[in-house]
Amino acid sequence: MSDEGGETFAEARRLETGTSRAVVVFFALACVGLAVDLWSKHVAFDPHFVPGPRQPIAGGWATFELTTSFNEGALFGVGQGWTWLFALLSLVAVAGVFFWMFRLGGRSSAWLTVALGLILAGTLGNLFDRAGCHGEVYPEGLVRAGQVRYAVRDFLLFTFGQPETPIGQRYHYPVFNFADVFLVTGAIMLVLKSFQAEEDDEPGEAVQERQAATSDESAGPGGLTTPASNPGTTPPDPLGSPPEEPAS
Repeated sequence: MSDEGGETFAEARRLETGTSRAVVVFFALACVGLAVDLWSKHVAFDPHFVPGPRQPIAGGWATFELTTSFNEGALFGVGQGWTWLFALLSLVAVAGVFFWMFRLGGRSSAWLTVALGLILAGTLGNLFDRAGCHGEVYPEGLVRAGQVRYAVRDFLLFTFGQPETPIGQRYHYPVFNFADVFLVTGAIMLVLKSFQAEEDDEPGEAVQERQAATSDESAGPGGLTTPASNPGTTPPDPLGSPPEEPAS
């Protein structure tokens, strides 16, 4: 009994320690990812920043360059002009991440903890831009000149095609930022996780079941606890029982 109780307590402590570490990793990834995204956007959109020339990659089959672009839609430029809708969806996504992490047991899995932390970092990074917190305004010459630009800041551009193909005819991957990288990486991790077989029991449920099994083993008929037998003591004879006859 004491050994089983100690083992159950130790397992519960290990579960609690693992959960605490998962929470720390979750918030650390979200904070570091958000800081990297906002810092890189600040550098790329600095008025004095001069983007470098286009750099060939993989023997010229791909190219990379830094540019500046405002996206008033979602990933890959979908839904231009619906910034307010995507900002609202970002808030819903943030709430969903926290609900999954702390109510649906996401913190019990290291894989889910990392995935949700990356998704939260990317969502907050783009929500910062959609809310106009970056302070960017429309330039002179436009209808809305001087007004706050509620758009996501993108600056990473890749093109793909044969080296001899002119740049204008190559495939231009949509301009993106580090928040998009975090979002896509986290989403891919969730998809990969969905292909894995679900565990039969969650760690917390396993501890509860072991505790219930231990209490059941110590209970006698009718749920009454059976006292442990002591070889040094002998129960008294029932009243009225005849004495044993000596052997002849």
